Order: sequence, then C-alpha cells, then structure tokens
Amino acid sequence: MTDTTQQAADILMTVRGGGPQVAGLGAAAPRDEAGAFAIQREVLRRLGTRVGGWKCAAPPGKPTSAAMLDATFLRPGPTRWPVPAGGRIGIETEIAFRLGRSLPGRGTPYALEEIKDAIAACFPVIEMVTSRYVDPAQVSPLEAMADSISHAGLVLGAEVPGWRGLDLARLTVRQTCGGAVQVEQVGGNPSGDPFTPLLWLANHLPGLGMQLEAGQVVTTGSCTGLITVAGGQRVTGGFAGFGEVAVELD
Repeated sequence: MTDTTQQAADILMTVRGGGPQVAGLGAAAPRDEAGAFAIQREVLRRLGTRVGGWKCAAPPGKPTSAAMLDATFLRPGPTRWPVPAGGRIGIETEIAFRLGRSLPGRGTPYALEEIKDAIAACFPVIEMVTSRYVDPAQVSPLEAMADSISHAGLVLGAEVPGWRGLDLARLTVRQTCGGAVQVEQVGGNPSGDPFTPLLWLANHLPGLGMQLEAGQVVTTGSCTGLITVAGGQRVTGGFAGFGEVAVELD
C-alpha cells in the first residue's frame, strides 16, 4: 500500500468521523483507477467492514465508474436512516441485482446471457448519497471514485418475482419525499439499461485483480438523478410493476 493511499484514507476517514468536508485529496489524489480502488478498500478496512457489493455506471460516450459498497450499510427497507450534519442527504432510486454465483476472471469476456444467468434476484433500491467533499462536482473522476462516488448506503426493496420477464430499461420510476412526487418518468438509467453496467463491471474487475462474488449486491445507477432532501421525511422509490422501497429520514 502506498503512502498516498494511506494519506487519502486519512483525509476521508477524518470527514467520516465528523470532520469538515474537504475540497479534494490534493497530493494524495489517486493517479489511476487502481489507486482509487485501493483507497476505497483501505477506508472499508479502517471501518472494520467488508465489500458487500458495488455501484457502477457505464453511460454511452462517458467515463465508466464503480465503487465498493460497505456491507454494514446494505439494509432492507422499510428502515430509518440518520441524516448527516447539515440536515440534508441525497437520494436516488435504482435497480439492483444480487448475484447467485461468482464471476471470476477468464480468457474470454462474459456474454450478457451468462451475466443474467448468474443473477439470483432483482429489486428496487434507494441509494443514500453523502459526499466527503465540499463540492463533488469540482473534484476529478478519480477523486470521486476514491470517495466511493459519494456512496453512504443502500436501502433494499423486496425481491421481485418474474423480473426476467420485464423490460427493466422501460419501467416507470417514481420517487416521493414527504408525500410529494419528485420524479415520475419512464426509464432514466444513465447507462440506458441496468444490465449494461453490470456486464461492464463483471468483465472489468478481473483486470484489476478483483471479481464479482456470489451474494454481492450490484446497483446500476440512478433512474431519478440525485435529489438532496431534508431530514424528518419519508422517502419512497420504486417502479411500476416492480415494487417500491421506503426509508424514514431522521
């Protein structure tokens, strides 16, 4: 582990421990994707937890990205969620998968049907979003990855029976906060289809010495965009014919 990995983890852990947000990682910023993942892993190690899954995106014509999910903060809904200092938190409604078997590296890339066969379950989720940066839009993509792309946790909906027969790219997503509808639209996944980032991630991780593991949850990008809300409200997110998940913001 490099000194800069340790320094970056020091900075991020200080913020996580209640310190003020930072403008960026400065000289400790990762210089490549492997460095960003090393920082993610070191933060999880210091938190005393493990990788419970991944968030990922592979939008057409834009950079791909991924982050490890803290297994401690993968929670079934409905549940309660503490809002950080400042009284606001970001929310996003997404489609996620749970893997039924691992996808180790091999000589040829996985095909889409092989990836689908490895999926054990599919369900709606609400991602909770909190950046350790003052303005996450002003840091580099690698710094954003080092901070797990502002991930704070994932609230899991119930597994959806018959999901293989649904057009997941064309479901109507609906998100409410305090009883008011924030988003209601068809589709919205930044990669176009939730299978696209999952396929990319499965084939990408082995080149970095990692792999998707059985039991891990993979969430595939916001269908609602990031909306920041105040605490003391009930948030629901879901899809027509696919169920919804709820979280009470404390």
